Amino acid sequence: MARRNRRRRRKKRSNIDFGKVFIFLLACAIIIFAAVVILSKLISHKDRYFDEGLTYYQNSEYDKALDKFTEALSEKQIFSQNKDKNTRLYIADIYMKTADYKKAVDEYDTILQKTSADKKDVKKMQEIAQALSDFSDSNYAGALPVLEHYVKDYPELYLYIGTCYASMDDSEHMFENYEKYIKKYGYNSYLYAQYAAYYISIGELDNAYGYINNGLASDNTFQKELRLQEITYYEKIQDYDKAYELAKELYNLYPDYQAGADEYNFLYTRVSHDDE
Repeated sequence: MARRNRRRRRKKRSNIDFGKVFIFLLACAIIIFAAVVILSKLISHKDRYFDEGLTYYQNSEYDKALDKFTEALSEKQIFSQNKDKNTRLYIADIYMKTADYKKAVDEYDTILQKTSADKKDVKKMQEIAQALSDFSDSNYAGALPVLEHYVKDYPELYLYIGTCYASMDDSEHMFENYEKYIKKYGYNSYLYAQYAAYYISIGELDNAYGYINNGLASDNTFQKELRLQEITYYEKIQDYDKAYELAKELYNLYPDYQAGADEYNFLYTRVSHDDE
């Protein structure tokens, strides 16, 4: 009798369908996992902050975009690695567009270490950012080889290459690279200032004055520098009263511009102030 009962018990155990149990448990795990992912998205504001940052970025409102992208990175969310990678790429690009090259270098380094981004493309952008950082620090010799290496892919680099050669007093290559930039993008106030500086340096003042006037009538980016060159022009032709008048105007417009303040103080001691 006892044997029969044991056999029956064994038979009852063998009736359990382990396949169905496994499927049931797997389905429960999937449901729980999906619920956690959905809840993570519902709780996190990452997607909203990213979308807001992207809108600001597309409207060239880079300060606001940077704030929103930074907020997006601070939000926790499951499976957000790809979004975080894209967010950091936008942040790095903002630093490039706003000439904050050292921060761009650091951001690209973070992308290389923390994400699965295309390492080759990110490394390339990091090298360009480092070269532009060197350029900003007047390390033209260090920047030039990298800029020339990538200029075919990024023709806007002709502008920086031209300035590197200008710093080396190589006017032939300066003009060559500036002209390549102008052919594609046209003139801007920076180029007008560079050409004016060159012609002042070789004493061709009429040419210099023409570039100064054209630059002052273009974009506002290098207005301070062009105004200072205009003052230099009038000093060169020994019209000190006009130079002082312009220096005073420059100082009033840009009191924190040290080069303008120095020029104003210099001219103040050399002209009459009977009318003041």
